[in-house]
Order: sequence, then C-alpha cells, then structure tokens
Amino acid sequence: MEKYYSNIRRYKIFSTVVHLPFMLPVIVLFWKTNGLDAFDIYILQGIFAIAVVILEVPTGMVADHLGKRVSLLASTVTMFVGMLIYATGHSFMAFLIAEIVFALGGALLSGADSALLYDTLKRVGRQDQYKKIEGTARSNQMIAFALSNIIGGIVGSYSYRATLFLTALGPLIAFFVAWGFKEAGILATDATEDEKRSRKTYGGLLGDSFRFVRKHRLVRWHVIFFAVLSASSTWLLWIYQPYMKFSGLPVFMFGIAFALFNLFSALMSRIAHRFDEKLGRTGALIAIMGLQILPLPLMAWIVTPVSFLFILGHQAVRGMIRIVVSDRILAYTYADKRATVLSMGALMGRLFFAVTSPAVGHLTRSYSLPVVLIIQGIVLIALLGSLLAFYIRIPGKYFIVKKKVTERQ
Repeated sequence: MEKYYSNIRRYKIFSTVVHLPFMLPVIVLFWKTNGLDAFDIYILQGIFAIAVVILEVPTGMVADHLGKRVSLLASTVTMFVGMLIYATGHSFMAFLIAEIVFALGGALLSGADSALLYDTLKRVGRQDQYKKIEGTARSNQMIAFALSNIIGGIVGSYSYRATLFLTALGPLIAFFVAWGFKEAGILATDATEDEKRSRKTYGGLLGDSFRFVRKHRLVRWHVIFFAVLSASSTWLLWIYQPYMKFSGLPVFMFGIAFALFNLFSALMSRIAHRFDEKLGRTGALIAIMGLQILPLPLMAWIVTPVSFLFILGHQAVRGMIRIVVSDRILAYTYADKRATVLSMGALMGRLFFAVTSPAVGHLTRSYSLPVVLIIQGIVLIALLGSLLAFYIRIPGKYFIVKKKVTERQ
C-alpha cells in the first residue's frame, strides 16, 4: 500500500510544477511583437482547440488502455518540446506548430492525472477524500501559477521570449516526478471477462465510454456543463490583458494582477469541497453559474484601473470547477473509463471554443471591449440558463451511485 500513498504525495508535486506559466502575463504582447493581431490570436487558439478535440479522446484511451503513468510521462515530454518550439519561433506558422505539439501534450495529460489520483485513493480506501486532496493539489498549483506570473512579469519587462524558456522548465521537472508514479487502475489480470473484451480494441473502450455518457443523463449534463464553462473561460483569458490596459491599469501591474488571480483560484480550490457541501448539489452549481456570468456586465459598465478585480469571479470558477464537476463524474464512472469520460468534457469545451473563436476574434477586432463583454454575458445567460432547466428535470435515479456502470442507468 505504501507505493500507492507515494502517488498521493507525488501527485501534489506533479500538479504544482507541470504548468508554470511564466509567459502568461506577457504572452499577448509577445504575439503582437511577432506580427499577430487579436483575430490572429483567436484563430491560433481556435486551431489549438481543434487539435485538442482531435487528440483528446484517443489520448484518454491511451491512459485507460496503457496506463495513466505512461500517459503522464508522454505528456510532459511532448509539452516540453512544444514550449521549446514556441520559445524559438518568430511567426504565426512556427507558433501554430508549437500549439499543435503542445495540444498533444495537454491531451495526454487531460483526465489522466485526476483519474490516477482517484484510482489511487480507491486502492487505499480513501476515495471519499478525492475532493479535498484534489482541491489541495489545485490550490498548490494556483500558488505556483501566482509566483511564476510575478517572476514572468519581471523577466518579461526585459525579454518576452525568456519567459517561454522558463515555462519549458515545468514539464521537464514534472517528467522526473511522474517517473515515480505507480499505476493504480484496473490491470488486465484484474479485469472481468467483459472488461478484457472491451480492452482488446481502443474502439471498444471509446464506444463503451460514449454509450455510457449518452445513457447516463447526469454524467452527460456535467460533461456539457464543464465544456461550456471551459470554453467561455478561454474566450475571456485572451482579453484580460487588453481589458486591463483599456481600464488604465499600468502594464507593470499585469504580472501582479495575474498572480492575484492565481492566489484567489488557489484559495477557492482549497475550499471547493466545503463550498460544494455547504451549498448543496444544486446550490453549488447555481453559484458557479452566477460567478461566471456576473463579472461580464460589471466589467463592461464599471471601467476603472481596479475593475480587473471583477475577474476574481471567473477565477473562483476556475479554482472550483474541476474539483466539483470531476468528483461528480468520477463517482458514476467505472475505473477503466474515467480518463476517457473526463477527456470528453475537455474535448467538448475545446470544440465549443474552436467553433466560436473566429466570431469572438472578429468581435474583439471590430468592437469595443465593453460590447464584447456584454455579448458574451448574454450568450452565457442563455446557455447556462438552459442547462439549469435540463438539470432540474433529471430523474432522481441518476443520482444513485451504482457499483457497476453496466447496470441500466
């Protein structure tokens, strides 16, 4: 059992170092100095999202079929290479290649990390602590984000490109941490005859996972909910820097602002399990919806150098959403499909962003930021309001956790 407990310790370290975004406070400035405008940036990120859509579920099957450890090791190597390509590139095409390579690394990581933790906790009989431990890990990650943002802002004042080389250090360190992971999921020798037959082909696992999500209305709802929040957060991420400049915040404060965002997300990650328990199953979801929507009209109507503080609402969602939603999805999903099902949420979010990114880029290029924010708010009210209406109508039987997902849901 001790080898599995070491997974928990290593997971916290891995989550902390795998993403160290030193470049984030100045990345838009870096793109612009290399000839990209707002539309180009959204197109670049849209293509990145399409790459992840194509790669997300197949790489989730790699985690379920070959093991989460293998998937995490492959992800760190690929992300390291992608960031080096980025750091040495000078054109849209070079950045595009880097984004596709980085997309492969991110897809290999997505879902596999949370699934490894959940499998480990289940092995040692502590699966009821998933939200708390995941929350602590994500909190530590956000603190690391904050520190890297501050350092990135300082370094970026001298060289934008240097921040990209610093960012490459994260996946390199994470590789050596992941090397010590022990696989905790169902092994081929442990599987039932039905599970062994399912594992014979990737198509079998993929088809089984899709059928499960399609039939289980509660899991399907959470997958879509996660996708909408993920996509809308990405819309906003690339206008945070332009908005702070528009509102009059000095450029040297950008790194500090992003550090504040990450520290607040860290706090919300740490208390996400309490937030969920305190507000209850439906209340927590409604609160998350409100935190995603409300900052948009406030940012549009109240424009001052400190208006960036409204973004903290989105950072609260960022800190909590993975913990709250992943726990609910994982509770209803069998071990050999967990990484694939979690990947579906990320896949749908990327697809939604990819489809909408040209329109968002056009709006950002053609209209003022307040107008863009109001339009995004209206769209989110329509989407999240519709989801809430569907959630209320889900039958109670779907909220019962069953021992086997092969039982009729």
